[in-house]
Amino acid sequence: MLKKITLKGEQKKVLFLPPTNPIQIKGVAGSGKTTVALYRAKHLLETQANLFKETRIVIFTYNKTLAAYIKAIKPFINGGYQKDSDEIKPKTADGLNVQIINFHSWAYRFAGIEYNQTIMQWTQIEIIEDIINGLSSSTSNILDKSAEFFQEEISWMKGKIFKNKTEYLEAARTGRGTSDRVTKTDKEVIWVVYEKYNQELKTRGKVDFDDYAILTLKKIQNDPNFVPPYTHIIIDEAQDLNKAQILTISKLVSDETNSLSIIADAAQRIFKSGFVWSEVGINVRGGRTIEFKNNYRNTIPIANAALSLLDKENDKSEFTTVKAARKGTDKPKVAYYSDFDEQLNHLDDQLTLLKNNKNLKSTVVLHRTTNGVKQIKEFLDANGFSTELVKSNLPVNYGSDSIKICTMSSVKGLEFNNVIILDLNDDIIPFPAGFIDADDEFHISTERRLLYTCMTRARNNLYLFSSDKENPSRYLKEIKASLLEDISPKNSSRSTYDDDLPF
Repeated sequence: MLKKITLKGEQKKVLFLPPTNPIQIKGVAGSGKTTVALYRAKHLLETQANLFKETRIVIFTYNKTLAAYIKAIKPFINGGYQKDSDEIKPKTADGLNVQIINFHSWAYRFAGIEYNQTIMQWTQIEIIEDIINGLSSSTSNILDKSAEFFQEEISWMKGKIFKNKTEYLEAARTGRGTSDRVTKTDKEVIWVVYEKYNQELKTRGKVDFDDYAILTLKKIQNDPNFVPPYTHIIIDEAQDLNKAQILTISKLVSDETNSLSIIADAAQRIFKSGFVWSEVGINVRGGRTIEFKNNYRNTIPIANAALSLLDKENDKSEFTTVKAARKGTDKPKVAYYSDFDEQLNHLDDQLTLLKNNKNLKSTVVLHRTTNGVKQIKEFLDANGFSTELVKSNLPVNYGSDSIKICTMSSVKGLEFNNVIILDLNDDIIPFPAGFIDADDEFHISTERRLLYTCMTRARNNLYLFSSDKENPSRYLKEIKASLLEDISPKNSSRSTYDDDLPF
């Protein structure tokens, strides 16, 4: 965005919802959910402050890159909206003076976690592998599963805040295909791994990222003098937080206001946390939920291609129906290349073409992996392009002409005129390490929604490139061929991908 906009219709309506008790803003990609949430924060600052009580607002995001982007656009947020008039009468200068932070950064400080106390993913895997090897005599074949399976299950268990084994055994582990494939006997073994894992962390004096919310909750519950620090809380991308994190955040808002503005889109859930509002005691039913159905970001061709991919989801019950998108005629472009180098050379060609047409500003190149991002940056830097990494610990100038580069999971919540996604190969996305079984429908669905989220970051131009024409990502087959323009080199054409293929 990086400019002031004027809210209208359903967007403006959000500002004047009651300043007490939870509300939920559901909406399709590109509907302006995050932007409207910032304007609501500005409106609350202007209308709820008085001489006797300070209005304290915080905006929680899932990751640091989105938090940084919100900080970049907050100088353009203006107030002064009137409920029954289109006239705008600002009471304060433009800008949004509120705290903006991702959950883990906030919890790290609040819980007093020490530097280097947190273990990284690869160390988790090593610990779990050692535990599994030590239990090899067990009769359950669940131990044949990968360490990544147990890591994911442990993360889910901590997110659910199970107090004991009985709670875990009785909990339904839904999402993996049509039924829960983990039996009660398997769960007994998983619980042993879970307890041994936690004991090993304790012995090492370490915690993992899923412990942050648990430690924060304990600190709050054990402090009889705890006073919630905020009068209003806004939670962006709430669908990717887990039960423990949402429950923690709900404890931080004043009892007088209980003001939680929750922004969520189930279609963009790219992590495997999962919870329902009743689990955390939050009621957003009925008139407390507003749905945004208009897509103000994507052109119709881009929106249609992305929705064609999303149509392959088995469960769309929580998705918001798209009502409209921006006018446009250019279809997303797809291309299949022989190898990574050929793909990079054609990336150079496309970027040069955009530059010659003065359309290069606001361009991002995406890859599923960190290593892929590194290779792309090295190539573009060597070929004379100005680049910036969109990374949690780096400042980014979103108003500059530089080409932004980041992982697919880091682009969530952002938008660009041009989005180019590289290496859409089946051994890269769906991400191989995430599979528990060969037909792991839950993982396939999560990765599909990740690609959908990335596709919907594009305002004007979308490019989908595969560097393995013999093994392109299965998701490219799921997008209706007539909605894409194939710009593959003649010797790399994938013309066999027609709508009448038997899969």
